Amino acid sequence: MKILGIILAVIGCLIALILLLLIYALISGAFIPKNLKNVKKNSSPLFAEGKAQIGAHRAGAGIAPENTPMAFDICLNSEDFKVQELEFDLHMTKDEKLIILHDPTLDRTTDAKEIYGRDKIFPKDLTFDEIVKLNPGESFVTDSGEMPYKGLRGEDIPEGLTIPLLEDIIDKIEAHGKYLYSIDIKDSGETGRKAADALVALTRAKGIADRVIIATFNNDITRYLTKKYPDAQRSIGVFEGVLFYFACAFNIKLNKDKLPFKAVQLPANQFKIIRLGTERFIRYCHNLGIAVQYWTIDDIDEIKRLSDIGADCIITDIPDKMYNLLYK
Repeated sequence: MKILGIILAVIGCLIALILLLLIYALISGAFIPKNLKNVKKNSSPLFAEGKAQIGAHRAGAGIAPENTPMAFDICLNSEDFKVQELEFDLHMTKDEKLIILHDPTLDRTTDAKEIYGRDKIFPKDLTFDEIVKLNPGESFVTDSGEMPYKGLRGEDIPEGLTIPLLEDIIDKIEAHGKYLYSIDIKDSGETGRKAADALVALTRAKGIADRVIIATFNNDITRYLTKKYPDAQRSIGVFEGVLFYFACAFNIKLNKDKLPFKAVQLPANQFKIIRLGTERFIRYCHNLGIAVQYWTIDDIDEIKRLSDIGADCIITDIPDKMYNLLYK
């Protein structure tokens, strides 16, 4: 019995080792051929020619209060750096206005808790007229550790330091040229569906739909977009991303004409074990006509590496530093 137990233990260890090797091969993309060609040419503006395009995360959260007109103005008007894509986030207000805001609540970035005397102030609970009076620079910290906008109220809040309407920001951007947009729908459920309807209608009315990537972390909104707006240009959904990753890992030949998304927007190697920021992964996507964008990359060496291996866009809080690294 003792010998049998030893034999079973050895067999169990061997099986475990084989499974570990298989899992490692899977997550490292070992099934994708090294000589897979990088078919990058595509008429879509989402694909970069040469160096990676610069995407300003939350309109450049490292250089100005995130998602504010002030941040957009810096990205659009700076003489020191240029961006090709503006990435920002979308919520719907109580009066069904589309505003640009990242968090599910107004607590972190604004003085809403002070004004209303409570936590968890949701955009859908306030009208736009109520929201526009807040100070979205309340928690902004500069590289030197200063908080230049903290405590400002009323008329002391500088022009451009507000939570803006989506339409106003699109008009501001379009007045400066043809940029790419990555717009993340944050609401889910009925509010998220209304936001999706309004966003699709607005991008079509403004004639920018071919330059907009619609993104969301909410699987119900991903399904809604796929069903109601199959022609909308969107990023991969969360559940889709899991399935797509395994398809990539095993080098499964997918029909690119049936893929409902036009771009993958994901972290590079922040998950440590699962490494998505690889040349093999990028080539797999490009062969399917899928653009590859990575977020949120603020490490200079990682920005350079991802650009070198063929990333189409790198979304960063420091677009000024990325520009100096790659383009200046």
